[in-house]
Amino acid sequence: MLPPSLSDAPLRPSHLTERTRADGEPSQTTFPDGPVLPPRRSAGFAPIRILSISDSESYLKWATQLLSSLPDVEGRVFLVDNPILPTDEQIASAVAGTDWEHREVPVIARSDVAQVIADHSPDIVLGAATGPIVAQIFLTAHTRTDRPALVSGLPGMGLPASGKGMNYRRLMDAFIAHSSAEVDAYTEASAQSQVPCEVLLARLPMLRSEGIPQLKNSSTEAAPHTLVFAPQAKVPAERADREAIIAALAECADRHPESTAVIKMRSRPGEFETHHEQHSYFEILEDFRNRQVPGADRIELGYGPLSNFLTDGAALVTVSSTAALESIDQGVPTLLISDFGFDEELLNEVFEDSGATGTLADVAAGSIGFPDPGWLAENYFHPVDGQLRRDLGLLATRSQAGQLPNRRSAMFKQKRLLLRAELRTVTPAPLVSAYRKLRGTA
Repeated sequence: MLPPSLSDAPLRPSHLTERTRADGEPSQTTFPDGPVLPPRRSAGFAPIRILSISDSESYLKWATQLLSSLPDVEGRVFLVDNPILPTDEQIASAVAGTDWEHREVPVIARSDVAQVIADHSPDIVLGAATGPIVAQIFLTAHTRTDRPALVSGLPGMGLPASGKGMNYRRLMDAFIAHSSAEVDAYTEASAQSQVPCEVLLARLPMLRSEGIPQLKNSSTEAAPHTLVFAPQAKVPAERADREAIIAALAECADRHPESTAVIKMRSRPGEFETHHEQHSYFEILEDFRNRQVPGADRIELGYGPLSNFLTDGAALVTVSSTAALESIDQGVPTLLISDFGFDEELLNEVFEDSGATGTLADVAAGSIGFPDPGWLAENYFHPVDGQLRRDLGLLATRSQAGQLPNRRSAMFKQKRLLLRAELRTVTPAPLVSAYRKLRGTA
């Protein structure tokens, strides 16, 4: 049963629309309070104040899931206005199942960040956003004499570790990783990039199983009742590869009339995601339907929280999406498509030895497996022992005591990085190319 469809027309968040409707300029005179998260439960810690700022739906989902999982925390969550700001529908999907469900998430301008931090005096600022936005947030926070601790992370699997991402987060005190392999990789990236920070281990907050997940339904049905495909904006990059995936879904639907195939979309046409998508599955599916490819008319587009689709009788396939981990966490049959290989570019190397890989022929047949328990224990499903909350509590204590380092030289590097990035957005491409050639011969 799919969730009810909403209007196909993408809407900007209503509170932002109203803010800008009067004279075309965003109001910057008042700041709505971010919703306070009273401690839902106590683990005996002194409460800490965490202010989170996000820019996109995937980072908002990670931040609200993370804060909702931590005891003894007062959390405030904001979105910063930017080109990939999620719509109301994307926001609702991102915060579903968290303490921010059915609450408004305030949207602020970048120029409002300093005032918001001053108003709420957090112990920790969580930069839950893309690199350039995090750099600006952390620069603003670092200029305070009573600066908060600065923490960042990624909203899903973080391998391979990126030196570029670390550079944008140069001012952070801690980076949250989600597996032991990620801790090792980001510790090395921190050293190579000369970005001194602690690398903290935590489970991805949307993974809530206790212990190692077990396959819920081990029956040998020919095909799942609902075959869910979780796409990604960046991979695979080639249109032909994406068409091959749709063809396999269509063949599965055609071969198994009792089954339904669903492409679980993260945005509607015209909406934005964290990463730009060049070849839209929406357009490819329309093309398949226009050409009357058998089974294409039985592929549905789904919107809303992924959990709505991981129901009894469902199975999930993807190239490398974090959705695979959410599916595994709920004991749902899961397949990582192997036809395109496993490498850094596809962001899926970690899954190569998972035991849950399969071909597009397997997808067409509806033959979906489940990872090996040994792989799960070593990758993303380590025990939850409360260590992240203890680590964050220590950072908060250091912030309150004024014991955090003042990285003046790092601030200058960060400002130069942001200035270069800003100049690239306003300088004509031929001039940038000519400058780089000239610099290369100097």
